[in-house]
Amino acid sequence: MRRKIILVALALLIVLFILFPDIVSDGAENGLTLWFGVVIPSLLPFMIVSTMFIKLGVTKYISSFFYPVFNKAFKLSKNGCYPAVIGMLSGYPLGAKTVADMYARRAYSKNEAQYLLGFCNNASPMFMLEYVGVKCLGLKQPVFMLIIIYLSAFISAKLCFYRPENEYKSMGNTAIKTENCSVMQALDDSILSSAVTLVKVGGYIILFSILTELLGNMMKLPLALKIVGSSVLEITTGCRELAEASLTEYIRYILVSASCAFGGFSSIAQTSSVIMGTDLSVTKYIKVKVRQAVIAAGIAAIVGHIIFL
Repeated sequence: MRRKIILVALALLIVLFILFPDIVSDGAENGLTLWFGVVIPSLLPFMIVSTMFIKLGVTKYISSFFYPVFNKAFKLSKNGCYPAVIGMLSGYPLGAKTVADMYARRAYSKNEAQYLLGFCNNASPMFMLEYVGVKCLGLKQPVFMLIIIYLSAFISAKLCFYRPENEYKSMGNTAIKTENCSVMQALDDSILSSAVTLVKVGGYIILFSILTELLGNMMKLPLALKIVGSSVLEITTGCRELAEASLTEYIRYILVSASCAFGGFSSIAQTSSVIMGTDLSVTKYIKVKVRQAVIAAGIAAIVGHIIFL
């Protein structure tokens, strides 16, 4: 039944592509511009270097540095600290990719990998500061947006009541499997792996940009539903529409914070693509992101009350 529904939806999508080629073309152009102009420059360097670190076993040094703090705060193993750090520095979907890559090397248990996936895969700092904080909302102190996203992720993680399993209590503190390869071979493999991942990410961004464009131009929906729909599908377009909507600064601040914390189905699809081949659950990940969005909205309501009211 599920397969039939998907096939019908795809057939309907093809019909829409044929009937509204101009809208589809605009959406594809917007998605391609976003991917080529923003996503590739911001993610590719991180992806290459991070994958090299994993292949060459450098992650243990970074993990050991952050372990005392992350273990006390989030009960992470040493190996679990590295994807947490990378996720905070980079953004969707590199945090999830790092979790999946290290989990495939048995760096930690499935339970810890699922836990990590829930809070180390967020919008990138540059996206939150420059695009959302400055361009969309015109904030003088955009760093508060970044703090809201991180804080909501950390609170959501604490609400998971994560407990390391007894049978894996020492697993995440041991050296992970490394490949016997030269630096140049690791670099070559990392570039290829990163390129494949970015092509997948680009495909999802373009597809969801088209869907967002169709939603905004074809369907005669109330403005509020169009804005919510755009935010749920893809956060870049959603944040822009929220910023342009006739709302008070306070309400706009709350809605944008919730939208960025959730990430949109585009980021969920990207995350699903990079954890494909593992037994990690996308459904559990979505539940965590919904909870994070609610928490982010609550924090934004408090912070926004101080800033705007």
